[in-house]
Amino acid sequence: MFDDLELNVVTYTLLALVLGLMILPVIFQKDPDIHPMILNRQSHVSPVRNPKESAVHRSTLSPPGHPLASGLGLPTDQKYRTRDGDIRDVWSQAVKEGKGKVLSVKGSEINEFDIGRFPVRRDQLTQNIHSLGSYIKSIPGAKRIAIYLANDIENLVASFACAFYDLTLIVLPFDPTSSPDVASLLRRSKADVLIAPAGDLALNDVDGAKNIKEIIYVVEPGSQHLDWTSPNGGVKTSVYHDVIKAAVTGAGNVDLDGPAVIVFGPKYIGEERRIEMAEFNHKQVIAGVASTIASIRPSPETFKPEDIFVPVDTLSDIYTRIFTYAALASGATVALNPIAGTHADLELCVKRVRPTVIVASTPTLAHTAAVTAGSRMEIWHNILHYFQCRTLESGRIPKGNALIRLNDYTRPNVGEPSRLRLVFSAERAGDLGSHPLNSEDLNDLRAYLGSKVVYGLKHHMVAGPINQQHVYDYRVQPQTPKPSKKKEIPRKCAHFGGVTPGCEVFTRDWEIFRASNAGGSRGEIVVRGPTVIGGEVPLGVVGKWWPDGVLSYV
Repeated sequence: MFDDLELNVVTYTLLALVLGLMILPVIFQKDPDIHPMILNRQSHVSPVRNPKESAVHRSTLSPPGHPLASGLGLPTDQKYRTRDGDIRDVWSQAVKEGKGKVLSVKGSEINEFDIGRFPVRRDQLTQNIHSLGSYIKSIPGAKRIAIYLANDIENLVASFACAFYDLTLIVLPFDPTSSPDVASLLRRSKADVLIAPAGDLALNDVDGAKNIKEIIYVVEPGSQHLDWTSPNGGVKTSVYHDVIKAAVTGAGNVDLDGPAVIVFGPKYIGEERRIEMAEFNHKQVIAGVASTIASIRPSPETFKPEDIFVPVDTLSDIYTRIFTYAALASGATVALNPIAGTHADLELCVKRVRPTVIVASTPTLAHTAAVTAGSRMEIWHNILHYFQCRTLESGRIPKGNALIRLNDYTRPNVGEPSRLRLVFSAERAGDLGSHPLNSEDLNDLRAYLGSKVVYGLKHHMVAGPINQQHVYDYRVQPQTPKPSKKKEIPRKCAHFGGVTPGCEVFTRDWEIFRASNAGGSRGEIVVRGPTVIGGEVPLGVVGKWWPDGVLSYV
């Protein structure tokens, strides 16, 4: 039968090619980052539900009958008991667990600040925190401290000074690309002291706030020789670089149930946008920190002392602030850049410090994806991106090799070589001006950045993320439009993953949406737990539960 076959070079080549196509994929095949079955159950669903409500969904780390994440689990004098802690313990853990530094990045200049080791020196941040807190505490009647500051060292120092000295921190919205109505927010929040950059605010903004007793100006080093005394004698002024040299007094006790951090967020009444004030106490903030740390699963992906964390979004966003506190409490090095904001340029914020973990807004990530997609000019680039997306579908992050980099498209510069491993972002629930990302956008970003991108859901009344995708969830699911209260907007949005350990989420019947709808319970999203102001808050948007326990817009 085979006597008449003539085998030549072409035949052997074809045989080798066929065998190679069959055998090589088996030899070089790699396992996915996680077993796919684990992604099929991302929330624990209560076995019972109330009328007109869906079943309560919880994190698989805190199923029904178990307590929700509420604290850091710090040791006490009693051997088998722990305590939740408060905001002061975030800084204490940073001093204890971390490498003892915070970075300030301004252009090409990187300043390293010692957070405080014994013996304490005047140039350490711990000393600055207590000096600022002692000075403000000495101002008669000063209780509510407003800060209008960029993401820089002064913002961090003022935040913890308020925590240690039982002062209420009022975080005014700050974005380098826009200016809020500061006078209106100061009046509403009844601030007693304002800390702001010198020259950034008009005097009329401050004059409109009758409660202000003193303004502390943060002055750049090149302008510290100038006289920053206010021409209006009604309000006393001082400068930050002199205040942090003040003598330290005892901090005293802290009211853990009183308002500790006040932030502002948008609330829509129909199409009208209003600014809502949200007051968090120590317990709610620390529950958000604990929930955020626990939500980053599996454990090899959580914050480590070796990490460099950069908040690319503004610290006036409670979601970004909670992530920053979580990074500090875990011992990671935090790098702050004053140009960070809702519409910040990702490359400018991170390329000098080569971060490993960042938090960025959805507009920032959408802009990064659009710019990078525009650089894919050649057929080779699109073929390369196609196979990278295929790698993501198989459950792995595409890393590339030297051959690919010879003719690669222009990728975001996040440090050379890049060490970025985690990117966090979240959709603001109920914000009609947001820029939601769909699952294809997220996979494009994973391919462009060579890192894991974690998407979630946030709200200004909740400390930290509400829902958050699994770190290894690279699936592309059917896309659904983002709704408003009255109508649906033809925009797409990815699912938000499972519930985080610090809260529980369910949907409540609303208009035509019912918990009994076929294909998954639908209704208004409601969140409750120790991370929520008032214990429970309806988000005002319609959500849907998927069979694998993830939440999405309808």
